Amino acid sequence: MRRHVTLPLMVLLAAPLAGCSFLRTDVLLDTLNAPESSKPQDAPPRVPAVERVAGLTRAQLMDSYVDAERAGGWMDALGASPEAVLDMTACLLQRAGADTAACYENDARTGYIDRTVKASAWGIPLPAQSLSVATPSEAEVDAERFLANTLGLAPSLAALQQSLEVPLTREALAQGIREGAASAAGYVRARTWRRDLKRPTNAVVLSGGGANGAFSAGAIWRLLGILEQCRGKPAPEGCGDARIDLAAGTSTGALISTLVDLFHTPGQEAKARQLLLGNYTCTVESDLYCVNSTWLWNLADDTRGLVQFDGVYSKLDAFIQPAMLHNGTELVSVSVDFQTGDVFGVSDQDPADFKAGGTDAERKRGMTRAIVASIVEPVLSDPVKVLPSASGNRNGTYYDGGVRSGLPLLQAVQRGAERVLVISTGGVNPSPEKDPKNAMSVLMRTIDLFVAQPRVGEVQQAELLAVTRRLGEYNVCTLRGASEDFCRRKGTGFQAPGLVAPAAGQAVWMGSARFDQVATSWRTAWMFKPETGLATASGYSFTPEVMQPLFVAGVESLQKRCTEVLGLFDIQGTLAARECARQWVEVSDEAREALPSVAQCRKDKPERRTCD
Repeated sequence: MRRHVTLPLMVLLAAPLAGCSFLRTDVLLDTLNAPESSKPQDAPPRVPAVERVAGLTRAQLMDSYVDAERAGGWMDALGASPEAVLDMTACLLQRAGADTAACYENDARTGYIDRTVKASAWGIPLPAQSLSVATPSEAEVDAERFLANTLGLAPSLAALQQSLEVPLTREALAQGIREGAASAAGYVRARTWRRDLKRPTNAVVLSGGGANGAFSAGAIWRLLGILEQCRGKPAPEGCGDARIDLAAGTSTGALISTLVDLFHTPGQEAKARQLLLGNYTCTVESDLYCVNSTWLWNLADDTRGLVQFDGVYSKLDAFIQPAMLHNGTELVSVSVDFQTGDVFGVSDQDPADFKAGGTDAERKRGMTRAIVASIVEPVLSDPVKVLPSASGNRNGTYYDGGVRSGLPLLQAVQRGAERVLVISTGGVNPSPEKDPKNAMSVLMRTIDLFVAQPRVGEVQQAELLAVTRRLGEYNVCTLRGASEDFCRRKGTGFQAPGLVAPAAGQAVWMGSARFDQVATSWRTAWMFKPETGLATASGYSFTPEVMQPLFVAGVESLQKRCTEVLGLFDIQGTLAARECARQWVEVSDEAREALPSVAQCRKDKPERRTCD
């Protein structure tokens, strides 16, 4: 989302009074203060409590595991016998405000740790022998991860109960845990990628920003170009099976993530890079959307947006292929439901997001809707009314995920990524502005700051969650009697590349390097659009004159950070190293030569299209 939303918002506020030549401020204030309804029966329905418990359970368990079938079996067992979680939840609620340590461990050995971590629970065996860092037990590291995740479930459920007016019954909690565990088990079993102790699980997370996504597209275009040269070739020249396992994005970041997914579909590597270049350097507004040309007052009646993204639907239909739904890269598109306020990360590999038994064509249509839902901004465009789900349709009012999740790092953390490249179309801080001179300017600046804040909040929350999860895993490991080196995942048996230097501005966030127990388990690198020297796009303005310099800037930024990014993803080989050694000026000149001319981009295209 961008601050230009303000103008339509003000038009919308004025629309009920259209026909008056002048508006009095007191009338406008009355319009702002008027509630939609004061009748209790008109209140929107709440999300059922069982569904909320299931969502918390699923989010806590849907990590990455070496053996998905084995981990899924433990989740099924947890759903069938959740007594330990239920008892711990009750204990935490009963002892709220007091010392809760006894809920975890006590002399009677009835605490959660005694019943689960130090005993065989849910079919998880205790270590049969001492654990060696040279030959780590895959079953043991899965067990430690699963048990650590279940440790965080009861505190989450206790916090949920404290926020509700009516406490949940034990039966409702058990049902929610059962449904959430089953959903998580189905997800990890269906996902094509898995945790690998010999290589990190890699992810890219891309922010929204409209045409400013050209910066992210340029960076990804360069990264994929290096991978295109070295993938599939053996060492020491090639980088083998180096890849991106997960691509998550909001708004324009979801579009770019789709092309990352396409790149990892065999035979589509060159096409994916061509589409990145073409769509983010040679696109005009009429390529993407048509305008709902109508009277202004209809914005207060039955018109919910200024544009319709018919062009984006056509583009997605052209390059989303059935094979993308089954390749080794997971695609996650993030939107928000305006009715419930919930964030939805729709995955192309999650059975919960697609009708059971549905065809690839149906799944493609569902994924297309999910990506468009991530793009449409409130007031500016029509919402998406239906997202795919296992039950067939999930009805709602879905808009740009940037409202609540503009930089969806939480999606990567919850799904088990270990190395994440985060690319933002904005700077570390909001761009400075002049002193606002009137109420309109104040409102514009307010929305600008509102939109920037969720990015900061989510990345801090995601870093904290990642470190908390991995510290929990470390603690479970020590409780099960493993050595310190094993629990820190050090040694030749574990993949542990050298630490990556933090990016500029990263010090304001946590970073796993501050906790050496988990420093090899979680790492991120950050790439921000340069704050000065480049024109930026506003809202749904797409012009090659603005996008092409941003694209080249992304190429330059990736090249300057090439060694760091390849080290983060453990991309090795002399071919990749040779590409990193090239001067960034040479690489950016190469990108400029690949750009189409602006005249070519505009040829035979209308400035704007009106919807039929």
